[in-house]
Amino acid sequence: MVFATLSANYLFGQPMTLQEIEKEHQSATQCIDEAAINDAFEHLSKLVTESGRADINDELVRLRMSYTFMLRYLEQGVMDPQRDEILTGIRQSLYTLNDQCYMGLLERTSPEVFYTRRRELGNASLVNIVDEYRESLKELSLVQSGTTEQGDSHVILSLLHQTEALETKLFNRIWSSFPLSADDANTLKLCINGDILPVHTRCLLIAALLLGLMKFYDESKLLILLEAYSMSDDPQVQIRALTCAMLAMLAHKRRTSASKAIHTRIDAMLDNPDFKYDVWSIQAQLARSRNTENVKHRVRDDLIPNIMKMRPDIIDKLKDKDTQIIDLSDIEANPEWQDWLDQSGITRKIEEFNAMQLEGSDVFIATFAHLKTFPFFKTLSNWFLPFYPAHSTVLENLGAGKLALAEVVQHAPYLCNSDKYSFCLSLGALPDSQRSMMSAQLEEQNAALSEARQAELPDNRKQRVSIINAFVQDLYRFFKLFSRRREFIAVMDNPGLDMTDCLPLAQVTRDAHVLELLGALYFKNEFYDDAIHCFTRLEGLDDVNDDHIYQKIGFAYQNAGKPEQALTYYKRYELLHEEDAWNIRHIAACYRAVGKLDMALEYYRRAEAMNPNNVSLTLTIGHVLLELNRTNDALQQYFKADLMPNAKHRAWRPIAWCSFLLNDYDRAMDYYDRIIRDDKPSPQDLLNRGHVMLCQGLTQQAIEAYRESLRMMGGNTQKFRSAFKDDAMELRLHGVSTVDQALIPDAVCTAQQNN
Repeated sequence: MVFATLSANYLFGQPMTLQEIEKEHQSATQCIDEAAINDAFEHLSKLVTESGRADINDELVRLRMSYTFMLRYLEQGVMDPQRDEILTGIRQSLYTLNDQCYMGLLERTSPEVFYTRRRELGNASLVNIVDEYRESLKELSLVQSGTTEQGDSHVILSLLHQTEALETKLFNRIWSSFPLSADDANTLKLCINGDILPVHTRCLLIAALLLGLMKFYDESKLLILLEAYSMSDDPQVQIRALTCAMLAMLAHKRRTSASKAIHTRIDAMLDNPDFKYDVWSIQAQLARSRNTENVKHRVRDDLIPNIMKMRPDIIDKLKDKDTQIIDLSDIEANPEWQDWLDQSGITRKIEEFNAMQLEGSDVFIATFAHLKTFPFFKTLSNWFLPFYPAHSTVLENLGAGKLALAEVVQHAPYLCNSDKYSFCLSLGALPDSQRSMMSAQLEEQNAALSEARQAELPDNRKQRVSIINAFVQDLYRFFKLFSRRREFIAVMDNPGLDMTDCLPLAQVTRDAHVLELLGALYFKNEFYDDAIHCFTRLEGLDDVNDDHIYQKIGFAYQNAGKPEQALTYYKRYELLHEEDAWNIRHIAACYRAVGKLDMALEYYRRAEAMNPNNVSLTLTIGHVLLELNRTNDALQQYFKADLMPNAKHRAWRPIAWCSFLLNDYDRAMDYYDRIIRDDKPSPQDLLNRGHVMLCQGLTQQAIEAYRESLRMMGGNTQKFRSAFKDDAMELRLHGVSTVDQALIPDAVCTAQQNN
């Protein structure tokens, strides 16, 4: 009877719009999140009715009955030790039904790639696709192992394309499946954890599970990822599985935190000696990836332009005449260039670039981002494909018989898999002569690279970190550069990519050492809120007894523009270390920032007593006195600073300004003249000098000084008018009328415009 009503509504009722479907799905999700189960039933009933799915409706009726009985027992005071577990199960089932209805309704017409693949594959059996793929692999292996004539290369290439197409089909079948059936789950475990498929294919299956989880949460997929980490014997598979599992837990924090099965699986993994280190390394690289855009801009807008400013004769020696590519590794090769390199700042830039590489920063994204437009990257699975020399793309673009060259690319340090394919594709796009020349140069490096690899001692931890860094960079490129990336959860945009909030991983990610390293990493890259989050978690740990944690939290708050909160932590540290000069000075700066100038002055005086020869500190005290309108005291402080060693004219400007405020125009002019003669005057210096002349009645000379200030501002009249207006109050106090103040900027700017 229930289904009859449901079908009638579906057949004869007004169909829901896409916006209404979206709204009901989101409302149901929110109600389940907040444990408002009755409201969730109401929203979900509308979606079930619209879908016309009898099986989902039956399950919904069963869940509603279970929930009704649970409420009735609660009302009657019946004790049920399994109540929490039952409620969790009902919520998890409602989540899945909600997603199934939503998916089913959108699958009919949605142009999204997820639904397109579902429509294409229909009811294609995963087992049949796996069998077909394995048969294709066998056929390819037989052909490759035989005595191959030159003409057979076309046969091999054709079989390669066939096999790779089946890999893609297998990938699409897995990531577009929801929810994963028990049979498919068992097949996947066999494929990923065994050795029946090549490693690169197993890695693709791992990525397919991640993409599926980025559309709809499916606990069985997440459990397969965690099992793959524990069961696989290949580090590539292990690392990719754990990374994908961590990202899935981050994307679905609420649901994974409530899952007993996930917690149990994680607990079992704690005995693995690599587990904690892998989690920490993944956590650090994900945190580092947040700074990728900054690194990209630094390389593109700072490093490369500075390299290009080098002397033409050096550029010519570094540049390949045919390809016009500069080999940065040769920049420091000639000792005759070293002095010039040091003086120009190029050496520092190269050292900075190398340091970013060594710490795992994604320094090549600026170079390779525009190389993701090749047709190769239109195929979604190719974004996650481990680089291997036998892939058809490599063979077709590097040329037949270039296995050694492909191996050079394979072992290229710092390049992620996606960029290695981009590199091969870009080589294939070059004319034959240029490709041959570059190939020859790369092959020359192969022997040296091979020798270096053989000389290195095996380092399991280094290898695993290298895999992590490359895979996170592959993921970043997909989620930032793939043309249809907006159809997936933007997990790489998650603020902080903070795994410390994932409860299943909390006992690993909230380790004191890791929190301190992450906090320092966030702080270095100016993600102050994330640094605060890490440091405050560190503060709450029982085994952390380092008082400096208060300073670190205070410093993070101060740089985040929150001086009130910073004061709280600096003062806590002061209770334990009263005479810490660094802490005292920062307390003073925070008091100044919140406008408590008397307290700021008191603390600056204490800091000055500890560092009597600190020019910067002496000047700062002068600035605070000036802000307190104690101009005479400020002037004396500036004179004191001017007499200190290494003052380097730093006190001249405040002395000149204070002298102007005190109507001592002669001394003010004397110091502004010194600045012009012996220092590098700024537009503000010339503006202030004009003020002094104007107040002395030297209007013509003042206007000329103002014009010079305007010229130094690049002729920006708006900027000049704004700077002049900022001093209106002081000029009025010194007798310059409002009328004159209105006319003078016009006189100055009109002359500029006429010129």
